[in-house]
Amino acid sequence: MSDEKISDNDAIDAALRLDGDPERVNAYYEEWALNYNRDVADAGYSGPAIAARLLQQHRPDTAIEILDAGCGTGLAGLALHGLGYRQLDGFDLSASMAAEARAAGCYREVRGDIDIMRASHNYAGSAWDAVLSVGVFTLGHVPPEALLELLRLTRDGGVLVLSTRTQYYEQTDFQQLVDDLLDAGRVEILQVLKDAAYNHDGDGHYWVLQKSA
Repeated sequence: MSDEKISDNDAIDAALRLDGDPERVNAYYEEWALNYNRDVADAGYSGPAIAARLLQQHRPDTAIEILDAGCGTGLAGLALHGLGYRQLDGFDLSASMAAEARAAGCYREVRGDIDIMRASHNYAGSAWDAVLSVGVFTLGHVPPEALLELLRLTRDGGVLVLSTRTQYYEQTDFQQLVDDLLDAGRVEILQVLKDAAYNHDGDGHYWVLQKSA
């Protein structure tokens, strides 16, 4: 990766330079947990609020059960809670990040130490009406195949709302994976919001996918 800074915020820049190894990612976020909200607020991080509104647009019934996958400190959960959703669960790789999300008080259950690439080993399949994942499909974190794990956790006919940081989309085969799922009849695209606000350092894409019955 180039030495040119990706983000003006040193903590965010370092996070985007992680190599995707779960142990290294976990160790980084364990250290970052207490300052995470401050740093992303300084960076103008709008991803959680945008993703929450997209879910509301496509699934306005506030009684649905939602999983916040890679919930971090609970920013997406707070945004969903503010829109009236109450049946919220979350998980994160970092136990310290999960503890911050738990303290936010907007989830039924939050679990730490969950690797998204093996999430379906920790939960029953087809368990949620909607799965939301913001700030996870980003440089240095998870491969596009994490989407397959989230799809397994989503009920038939349910929706997935995901963000992809623009650089991540350009440097991975995320689009090819989505195309393969479309061709196989496993998902439908309900909406794609391209080059939308994400944070001060760059834009993001937002995806609303429906799992086929």
